[in-house]
Amino acid sequence: MSDSRNQRIIRGESNEMGWVELQVAPGEALVGDAPSSAAESLLTFIHISDLHICDAQSPARIELTDRFADPHNPMSAMIPFVGAYRAQEILTTQTLESMVRTVNSIKHGIHSDRPVDFVIATGDVTDNAQSNELDWYFTLMDGGVVHPDSGDKDNWEGVAQTEPEKYDRSYWNPEGTPIGCEDDFPRSLYGFPTVPGLIHVVRQPFNATGLEHTWFATHGNHDALLQGTVPPNSELLDIATGEKRLIALSPDVDLVKVFGGWSMVGPAGYASPEGGTFREQNADPRRRFNNPSDWAKLHLTCSDKSHDGHGLTQENANNGTKYWYRDLGEFRLISLDTVNIHGGWQGSIDEIQFQWLKNLLNESNSKQVILFSHHPLHSLFNDYAPEGAPRQVAREEIEEELLQHKEIIAWFAGHDHDNRIHYIGTYGVNGFWHILTASLIDWPQQGRLVEILRDGDELIIATSVIDHDSPIDLQTSVSDINDPTNLAGLSRILSANHWQRRKQNDYFNELAAGESTDRNRYLRLPFSNSK
Repeated sequence: MSDSRNQRIIRGESNEMGWVELQVAPGEALVGDAPSSAAESLLTFIHISDLHICDAQSPARIELTDRFADPHNPMSAMIPFVGAYRAQEILTTQTLESMVRTVNSIKHGIHSDRPVDFVIATGDVTDNAQSNELDWYFTLMDGGVVHPDSGDKDNWEGVAQTEPEKYDRSYWNPEGTPIGCEDDFPRSLYGFPTVPGLIHVVRQPFNATGLEHTWFATHGNHDALLQGTVPPNSELLDIATGEKRLIALSPDVDLVKVFGGWSMVGPAGYASPEGGTFREQNADPRRRFNNPSDWAKLHLTCSDKSHDGHGLTQENANNGTKYWYRDLGEFRLISLDTVNIHGGWQGSIDEIQFQWLKNLLNESNSKQVILFSHHPLHSLFNDYAPEGAPRQVAREEIEEELLQHKEIIAWFAGHDHDNRIHYIGTYGVNGFWHILTASLIDWPQQGRLVEILRDGDELIIATSVIDHDSPIDLQTSVSDINDPTNLAGLSRILSANHWQRRKQNDYFNELAAGESTDRNRYLRLPFSNSK
């Protein structure tokens, strides 16, 4: 296991094209006062988030909108990071496989020999809310043969095309440049490598190890909405399962309208394909969208292992809800569903769930409560609801309610794709620790090990980030591309070099890694928060 307490994986100095190699640096000790020798370990778990298992060949994806944010595009100064295309998105199944193997190697907590009680994945387990993506995720988490391919079984149908008439310089083409074409922008402008055979290997089946620990699941916006933003409908279903891929917008398209519909707050919609350019590809009914009512049912039936629904219950399956709670000893785990199903990639909770949460907290006085959600509190401002739908409750009202409950000790989330820790409330009076963990799709591709201890009259949350145990140098990563662990290493290297995240002197990448206090830390709770 690559543990940042022993060593860190960092981005090195960039070359003339901005490309960086990864390096090993000295590890980081946990910041803060360590527990005493008399501290009692109460709970150990591992937090992963934003897996983004991706069908990169799906025609329902809209990679073509991403190019406007590329640094060399004249419009990039006006358009923020879009996130509709990443070079490493073809490697998501191998990256999760590597993290699963790493997680399995963790046998105990940070401070003690207490075994791992559970693993929790806080949403965006899929990228585009597709049924085949969810199937791959279940297989990777539970073990078995995963075959991350769709459409044509003999040929790659994603955006990295090698035929001259289908070639597009906007995307990373690992196979190289077709005869008569110019090098793609990622290789010619940003130093990306050539990796022959990659688009064949990433589609091949492999044996997924499966988690040895009990695991729980939390719902994310990419698990319900196309590209995490747009509610599925019959027209989009026809595109996803059909035989045409939109490769260029109409020359007359209104880009203000396009990016206005691709929004944080609903309603949201895709750019109209009318007048656009298409290319043929193979249809695949397995690309159908996940039925919202099936989320719980699938988690209840996905495994032969006795993991008891991965947090979800038969009640969830009966009513279609995706929020749940589970008691483990003196702890109460509460998993919220912060997805606004009406559209927009930021979150909220509907009034029905909010009432459920208030009732549950009022019954939790004897427990130490840990909240889990996909969105962090500061992202819960998407309160859009169409007429007739339940009211969506946003961050101010949620925070006001939570601060009335001293039994809440921590809230773990993802969504922002970065490591971050801060306190919500007034320390010593009320409040809890808010702990965000990075994603497995963007740099630094980390998870988080957590151990909670009682030390006298205090509770201590010990937390340390973990890297998936994969090569950090490009030469090793591409030496045997049939090895999923090597491909996970390549994914991390590519994520560290994503050209859009180089804006503002690598601001995005360094923000995602966080400060040392966001990674490895002892967090203490005053007596008023502990039981």
